[in-house]
Amino acid sequence: MFALVRTAREDRPQKGITFLLLEMDSPGIEVHPMLMASGEEVQSQVFFSDVRVPADQVLGTVGEGWSVAKYLLEFERGGSAYAPDLEARAAQLARFAAREAGDDGRALIEDPHFAGRLAALRARIRVLGTMELRLLSGAQEGASVGALSSMMKVLGTETAQALTQLTLEAAGPRALAYQPHAVRPGGPTPIHEVPEDGYVGGETWQALAPLRYFNERAASIYAGSNEIQRNILARAVVGL
Repeated sequence: MFALVRTAREDRPQKGITFLLLEMDSPGIEVHPMLMASGEEVQSQVFFSDVRVPADQVLGTVGEGWSVAKYLLEFERGGSAYAPDLEARAAQLARFAAREAGDDGRALIEDPHFAGRLAALRARIRVLGTMELRLLSGAQEGASVGALSSMMKVLGTETAQALTQLTLEAAGPRALAYQPHAVRPGGPTPIHEVPEDGYVGGETWQALAPLRYFNERAASIYAGSNEIQRNILARAVVGL
């Protein structure tokens, strides 16, 4: 893993920060997995007790780590493609909605309000995909990602949240039960008593809908909250 550590006190808070590469088997490093709402352990707390890092594991210059971090953040926020996965999930939701009955007994996909919201999301995903291709093409040619990464982060995470919201609504009452064992059938699910037969109420996608919904809430916070990204866009693009 990497860490930004304070190595000196300077006149500006961004100065005096050093970017370190850490070997996870170094003495004094402890990793404690964190349980997510979905029953998965996808993040961890890392504790450091008198950890010593060799000088050759400094990336860049001592005290100038923030410059390295800012460059990497451009790719963390917008260097990956949201659109392909979102499009696959939206298409999957359309298939589920085609066989799920709505309040009037018809297939949910035939409900104009639901179908309209899903169509609007898929259109937004297409726009996102076009912007991602533009960003990745520019990066491949050596162009700076710049503020476009902030735009991708806002659009990608908020589209993902809207999709999980719509999926949750489509799942109906089946989504009310907490069934994290649906994530890993047959596998261990911490602090959750799994039925002996592994029973999942409803279809698997309905059991996963609330878990994905809650996990996706964090997307607009990590890698710099979307409020911060909008401030970056306001300064860099609009000139405010």
